[in-house]
Amino acid sequence: MLKITEIEKGSPAEKAGITSLFSILDINGHEVNDQLDFTFYSADEQLKISFKTGEITKEVVFSDSGNNGITVEEIKVKHCGNDCVFCFVTQNPKGLRESLYVKDEDYRFSFLDGSYFTLTKTTEKELHRIVDMKLTPMYISVHAIIPEVRKELLGIKKDDELIKKMSFLADNKIEMHTQIVLCPDMNDGEVLDDTITTLRNFYPQVASIAVVPVGKTKHREDLPFVRSVTKDDAKKVIDLISSYQEKFLDEIGTRFIFPADEFFLKSGLDIPLDEYYEEYQQYEDGIGMVRNFIDSFQEAVENFPKKIKKKTQITIVTGYSFYPIIEKYVIPSLTKIKGLQVELFKVENKLLGKEITVAGLLSGNDIIDTVLENNSKSDILLIPDTCLNFNGLFLDDLSVDDLKVKLKRDVVKLDSFSELFNLM
Repeated sequence: MLKITEIEKGSPAEKAGITSLFSILDINGHEVNDQLDFTFYSADEQLKISFKTGEITKEVVFSDSGNNGITVEEIKVKHCGNDCVFCFVTQNPKGLRESLYVKDEDYRFSFLDGSYFTLTKTTEKELHRIVDMKLTPMYISVHAIIPEVRKELLGIKKDDELIKKMSFLADNKIEMHTQIVLCPDMNDGEVLDDTITTLRNFYPQVASIAVVPVGKTKHREDLPFVRSVTKDDAKKVIDLISSYQEKFLDEIGTRFIFPADEFFLKSGLDIPLDEYYEEYQQYEDGIGMVRNFIDSFQEAVENFPKKIKKKTQITIVTGYSFYPIIEKYVIPSLTKIKGLQVELFKVENKLLGKEITVAGLLSGNDIIDTVLENNSKSDILLIPDTCLNFNGLFLDDLSVDDLKVKLKRDVVKLDSFSELFNLM
């Protein structure tokens, strides 16, 4: 059964005598267990819904599709039972908000939000549900195809039959985007070769592969040793992927596999041009974000003023990895504007450790410390919008308003530099 949380006043459901005390049993004969079932089966033109409260069962026919004024409880996340050696959740320090310790492994959120899951705990019934409801695309964390390596990486004892499950999804036309978290000396080299070639055999149902470097915080007490990705590792990964991209472009007309921006930043190699990323299939996995930023900024520059009326000093903060990009592409253009003074600071991640260099994982307190340590007297502080969650909070639960109070200046979350002069 699926609990009802609210009934809209004046809706067809209320007129039929349904209240929030009821739960939904089925829709047009289909069992309803979660919000996804409710949305999917409510798309039929005519709905016959069975409700229950206590010992009372009621059947109502609605002439229209949709929710008919019914709000149901949100999906409860299925938790992950794996013990991945690279799991970021297990590397979080104590004292952060509860949601940062949730290890999810849920095919429903893979479809709804594009989040990755491993298929490890996915049952045959759930696989059939994915197919029956056409939940496509799916985002699959592969990491390695060889069972023994995959077991070591995921911290599982038995072969989870990944290939069998992916074959079933592929045979039933479910599109999959895949991910490999690269752990040096574990799933690189020949193992990576094997993983890539095996996934290529699933094309076009496997539509892309993202390769991202393992992220390590300073809070890895009692966790297995995982070597960090070095500059040399990054270059080797890019070289390997480039050779496959040339081959795949010739064979299937797509590069198919893409390295994360971090590999280019760590290696010091130039960021590829826009065409390299094709349709930006793996953008949310940190692939193509830097190129998109560069191109968006260069487009915005065309509308920058030559001077501003009131002299203004701004401070830009970012992580260590993105600092060279801001320094190379942003600062020269801003310093040409008369009346505008600009300072750029790279923020050390004291909360998670020096190896975490991306701007999106900076805490509010680390930004505050950096600005104060540099004795900045700027009028405006610009922070990356990726630092904040949907509720406008940093990892340490500080808000933009908290930074304004502590730093005694305006603090602006910047989505695009084209907005900067409107703000000023």
